[in-house]
Amino acid sequence: MRLGLYLIAAIILMAIVGIFVYTINPNNYSINQFGLSVTMPIAVWIMLPMLALMLASTVHMMFYGTKNFFKFKKWEKDTASLDDALYWSLLNEPKAHKFNLPILKQTASLLAVSCVKVDGAVNDVSDKLRGALTLVSEINRGEYVDLKARKLDKILSQNNPLVIKNLINRLSKEATFAEEVLQSKGLYPEEIFDEALKTFSLETTFPKAQKYANIYTKESFFILLTRITKDNDLGLTKDILDEFIVAIQPKLVCVDYLKIATLMMYQLSPDENLKLWREYEGKYSDAQAAYLYLLFDYEMIDQAGEYLKEHGENDFKRFRALFDLKKEHKNYKITDLMNIRHICDAL
Repeated sequence: MRLGLYLIAAIILMAIVGIFVYTINPNNYSINQFGLSVTMPIAVWIMLPMLALMLASTVHMMFYGTKNFFKFKKWEKDTASLDDALYWSLLNEPKAHKFNLPILKQTASLLAVSCVKVDGAVNDVSDKLRGALTLVSEINRGEYVDLKARKLDKILSQNNPLVIKNLINRLSKEATFAEEVLQSKGLYPEEIFDEALKTFSLETTFPKAQKYANIYTKESFFILLTRITKDNDLGLTKDILDEFIVAIQPKLVCVDYLKIATLMMYQLSPDENLKLWREYEGKYSDAQAAYLYLLFDYEMIDQAGEYLKEHGENDFKRFRALFDLKKEHKNYKITDLMNIRHICDAL
């Protein structure tokens, strides 16, 4: 009940009781206590306890009304904090929030270390949460969202899964963004850089990629290399290949050199390819098997035999067995007897 309405009703009730008593007995009544003498109509004496009760109940209502008011304010504040906590958890950026009510402290504090994933449509939520849900939905659909326009670019961390997914979406939408990432490698997570390098390698040529050779990965180099066709060599030259080999050489193994050698067979003449790999086998020990493979594939058996003599008897056992067999059966080809994928397994 409203306090003002209660006071009006209480006063009216006292007035009615007072008038009723006065009409029945209009006489006065005196009390002499402690040397004091008080004389008032009987109706007034009847109204005094009612007045005291009204004042006491008014104080009671004011006390608990004030207490409930501040409790309600705590609920309002905690509701806003809960809304904010859910917002950041939806954006995979959980933050610690302060809650006043014990019941919320025991449960909502989990949101400080949790990310919330929503499956399905949600209707009755605040505008703030609806905005977060819309943002997450757009990114998960593969759309690129301008986080700067939503004032989130400096708030969401670079390692946030949503940020990474959003940048990957941008790579698929904007062809020029991949090179932008390569030019500012330190500004993006490693995952984005790798994806940008792969995207760039799917579209570029060797001369354009040459300036990024020192940051190329083995995987992206092979993406670029395998795009070469008989009709389009993507501008690959020996100097450019040398630069890439030097850059990624620490990560190359025997199988990688074999793969490069076989791909180059379609771009270089046998003499050019052998000259190239004669140079590489002298620089990189893992390239020796690739050079031997080319000798056998080009049917240069005598040169292969001379090369095997330059090395110990325990080296290149498979090639030595193939060499002995070729001397007896010249019609055999290396591809008939040896799977390129297993050449490096036991040399």
